[in-house]
Amino acid sequence: MSSLPISAATAALLVAGAALLLALLEAALTGLSRPDEMSLVRHPEHAPAPAVDPLRLRRAAAVLRVALLAAIGLLSVSAGLAGQPVPAVAATIALSVLHLLEQQGRLRLFGARAPWLAATAAAVLRPLSRLVPAGHEERPEGDAAIAGALEAMADQLATAPEDRQQMVQALLSLERSTVEDIMVPRNEVVGLDLRWDWDEILDQIARTPHTRLPLYDGDLERVIGVVHMKRVANELATGRLSRERLLEVATQRNALFVPEGTTLQAQLIVFRRQKRRIAFVVDEYGDVLGLVTLEDILEEIVGEFTTQPGSLSRDVLPQPDGSYVVAGSAAVRAVNRTLGWDLPTEGPRTISGLIVEYLEAMPRPGTSLKLGAYPVEILQIADNTVRTARIWPAPAD
Repeated sequence: MSSLPISAATAALLVAGAALLLALLEAALTGLSRPDEMSLVRHPEHAPAPAVDPLRLRRAAAVLRVALLAAIGLLSVSAGLAGQPVPAVAATIALSVLHLLEQQGRLRLFGARAPWLAATAAAVLRPLSRLVPAGHEERPEGDAAIAGALEAMADQLATAPEDRQQMVQALLSLERSTVEDIMVPRNEVVGLDLRWDWDEILDQIARTPHTRLPLYDGDLERVIGVVHMKRVANELATGRLSRERLLEVATQRNALFVPEGTTLQAQLIVFRRQKRRIAFVVDEYGDVLGLVTLEDILEEIVGEFTTQPGSLSRDVLPQPDGSYVVAGSAAVRAVNRTLGWDLPTEGPRTISGLIVEYLEAMPRPGTSLKLGAYPVEILQIADNTVRTARIWPAPAD
């Protein structure tokens, strides 16, 4: 084949048109699969039309999809054989863009938010649907039923507000995150040490913003239990609070320990079944790594909703030049969630750990680096960790 019966420009336009029709068809399939939109298909307001079998419409749409894909592929192959790269490149780009839009859910989003598209597609497909044999749609079972339920949920999610979409996506990601990702590190856990002076214990009780505090004997490795400040307040009001009474209150329920690799979804179930709100994260040797709370998991879903002093507001300070002074102990995930950033979350859990891992050495104050697309300047170093760092937002594309 030395030449095409049509020009390269015309072939490229045909490719673009076919790709546009295919994109609209893919978007319309979302509406055609929704019962509320099918009511519009069956009974348009402007003129009642004969009922159309939804299954036939979807089958007709599938036939048209195959025809459009075949047309694009035929033009691409013919152009390549004819030595005309323009239509071939156009076909490749069109298919790539379509695949990207489909993977990102953009076609589904457009179809779900454009109710007129389903009715339009049904009107176009009605003649073709008459050529498709009738049949019955069997109810799926097992994995197929689950896949269908997920498809329906995706359609509903596409029309939901953005904040609700983010919450559902965060909920689905709980099975990919572990308690180690969100735990309060051991060196930041606030608690009560039985070996403290009694006045020091009372002072900690009076100053704490938390509703529950772990009680331990000299070291967090020897956790005794968790005391509820409401119970402690009652004991204080009646004048019965003592070291022995505090110990008794803490041992009424054993401390809950969970492995570091426990997923957030599994831990949420554990909290619900055991009616707990705090658990201690341990490694394979039984050493306590930190503490995870029910509020930590909920904040992964709905975002920050507490105003306690230990929240991120103290760890991230905005600066006049648009940068942020971030504490090295701040959790990477919490910084991402609060500022809408995309710092790497695979690996170290804190900003300090992320910087040290990147440099493979302990930096000096004034050292500059880039974490992904985010410029970073080291401000303070203390106790072999990054105390504070200045981080700028990623440059706009």
